[in-house]
Amino acid sequence: MAFPNRPSLREGAPLALLLAVHATVLFHLAQRTGVTIDEPSHIVSSILYWEGNDRLLPRDMPPLIKLAGGWAAASAGFAIVEESHPVWKTNHEWNIGLDMIRRMSERGIRSAMFRARLPLLLFPLATLVLLWWWGRRIHSPVTGLAIAFLFFAEPTALGHGALFKNDHAATFTYLLFWFTAWRFWKAPTPSTAAAMACGAVLAILSKLSMLIVLPLAALIVLLRSRKLLYLAFVVLIPYTAAIAACQFQTRLLADFLPLPALMWDGAQSLLFNSRAENAVYLLGRRYPSGSPFYFAVAAAVKSPEPVLILLIAGIIILALRFKRRLLRAEDLFWILPGFLYFALASLSPLQLGFRLVLPALPFALLICGAALERLSSHKWVLAALLPALAAPLAVYYPNYLSYFNLASGGPAGALRYLSDSNVDWGQDLRQLRTSLYRLGDPHPFVSYMGADNLLAYFLRNEINWIEPPFTQTGKRTRIFQPTPGIYAISANLISGQFFEAPYRDFYRVFREAKPIAYAGYSIYIYRFPRADSRAHPRH
Repeated sequence: MAFPNRPSLREGAPLALLLAVHATVLFHLAQRTGVTIDEPSHIVSSILYWEGNDRLLPRDMPPLIKLAGGWAAASAGFAIVEESHPVWKTNHEWNIGLDMIRRMSERGIRSAMFRARLPLLLFPLATLVLLWWWGRRIHSPVTGLAIAFLFFAEPTALGHGALFKNDHAATFTYLLFWFTAWRFWKAPTPSTAAAMACGAVLAILSKLSMLIVLPLAALIVLLRSRKLLYLAFVVLIPYTAAIAACQFQTRLLADFLPLPALMWDGAQSLLFNSRAENAVYLLGRRYPSGSPFYFAVAAAVKSPEPVLILLIAGIIILALRFKRRLLRAEDLFWILPGFLYFALASLSPLQLGFRLVLPALPFALLICGAALERLSSHKWVLAALLPALAAPLAVYYPNYLSYFNLASGGPAGALRYLSDSNVDWGQDLRQLRTSLYRLGDPHPFVSYMGADNLLAYFLRNEINWIEPPFTQTGKRTRIFQPTPGIYAISANLISGQFFEAPYRDFYRVFREAKPIAYAGYSIYIYRFPRADSRAHPRH
């Protein structure tokens, strides 16, 4: 069924309203969400990129978010120490980023982080618009709007949309590439070939894993038209654009082929990291090199139940269409890419959270559209979906980074399934201060893992610091035994997968105890002694 390319006012008005609501929520999340672990290092590299001095390790962040947000970060109020400072001897953006944040006050951190994040809000908003546009052309205008609403109401996507990270840049550009490839397949012309090449450019500049789109673009051209001009477009446009985006810094391959230095170095760093041990925590166990089921479990426990139901129904509907030979070749461009990305991520040892498969989400929602299309004649069913999807947003605001669905037990039971950025990305120190003041303990014990500045929220004599077993100081005992008092422990420390083998049970007492409160669901708060606690006072 064909629909007019120009949307009517009845279609445009709800979309404009949805965009306004989405932008407002992202705006507030950018203000309220604390510093996450990766953001300071990305901000440092982005500022240095705009200064023409982006040379720090690990160089694994491609240029797109540096281009999009580096100018804002450079003028936001961050102060990177002079290169004469000893921290520069590490040559690592992570260490310099930590030093930068730990020199800032709470007010300075809040203001600078908010201003740096603002330009990157454009990526989730652009994804919503493109999803609506493609969804209405595949299915119908009503279904296109419903798909856009599903994207807005996905808590994990919403939470990560407000951060200085490349997850949403990769989500938008992966969707854009396949949309332009779909258009090329339907009408192979010089303009659609050039558009697909531009989509490939933005994808590879957003995330190194997107390099897979380059051979895919060449394969699509060869299968559809075999014209050398189109093949030249999808090879030469990404190549020259990547070199330009990397500020014309190159590395020679085989002594004659210049490659963009930033992306070449980043790919090597990524390859090195993938060969190292990358332990993940899944269903209460530690897996040294990831698990092929990691993202499947993450999707099952972190996706809203209506989305999971619609996705299953959509897959069944599409399978029946395939059996009846009702699918067309161009349908594969919105059915398969999500499965492809999800499968490749599941085979990778770098499994740091559900956020890493966000590029597959829009395609899952387009498949949900097949089920929504069946329901489009039953407007009351669609209307019933709205409160079911909106309820978690209201209940868990603004703690969407730690969202787990109701069927899994909600975010309070997160450590039964996952940790890492699924739960705790160091984002809740501000909420921790509020929670501890409500409890009224004058000197709580705190063990925090993250990149935020603890001393921007607490005076040094206000807290008792528990050193995690990353250092020799923290390794004085293998299992920490709490004395009476209030304890606030980062969820990623409780799960223990990041520690050396003898110290993985360092926080075992807290794993076995029940928290009395949560700070944003990423920091667990306990009171000892408890009648049911097995902990014994330390003498």
